[in-house]
Amino acid sequence: MHGWGGCGIFRDAMTKLLLPLLFLVGCATAKSAAYADLRALDKQQNYAEMMGRLKDVAPAERDEEWEGFVERASIEAITKAEVKDGRAGEHVLMMIDEQLVAFPSLKKSTAWFQARADKGVQAFKWTFSNYRHATSDEQWVPKVVEFVEKDTMTKGLAQRLAKEVVAERLVASSAWPLYDLAFKRDGDAVCADSKLVDVVIDVIDYQSWLDVMKPLVNTRCAAQLKKPVAEKLKKNDSTSFRKGACQVLAGQADVADALKICEG
Repeated sequence: MHGWGGCGIFRDAMTKLLLPLLFLVGCATAKSAAYADLRALDKQQNYAEMMGRLKDVAPAERDEEWEGFVERASIEAITKAEVKDGRAGEHVLMMIDEQLVAFPSLKKSTAWFQARADKGVQAFKWTFSNYRHATSDEQWVPKVVEFVEKDTMTKGLAQRLAKEVVAERLVASSAWPLYDLAFKRDGDAVCADSKLVDVVIDVIDYQSWLDVMKPLVNTRCAAQLKKPVAEKLKKNDSTSFRKGACQVLAGQADVADALKICEG
């Protein structure tokens, strides 16, 4: 009897110790009314209202589930945003930047960056008309480059914006900074881009980035670029291109026939 009594005392003591801990665990897992509202809105797929109520949840409650609310609501806001003119394009790009500042967890979301990329391509096609495109104070292309630099997840984004947006709106050489970034991120696969030939020829014609063009044309993308550059040189359409191409192709025996022009 004495032994059983001792166990009872021990059990009572342990219960007294555990009850406060159980209470604390219950408090830790309980969610606020604001959190419950977000769950309900998520279930209803009412992302428009959810977007405006995400920060009603206290920072201490913002867990992975809450980050999921942020991701879905933010993607929906980007996807549904209409871009019909340059002003709307600027507004959407600003909204995207504001989302990333307000919700840093989006930096981990490949799905959000993909939605951002798709809408960015659409928006920049419209915002082109908002800028004065002069060599001395070009502002639009740097904005496109900055947009890409903020996204380290979406493969092919630099190349996509170079080809579909910048090279379609400005002289081909304007797209080179984006192709340069594409090579750094996506490697030699960029060589296969058909638009790259036009861009490189235009860059050489402007006699710019020639120190970069030489290894690109002769080594890295030789299979795609060397012959078109040599053929262009044979035609001798432009004095500035001839000067640039002669520097880029100098010493390349397999295009010696084209380099004869450089001797004149």
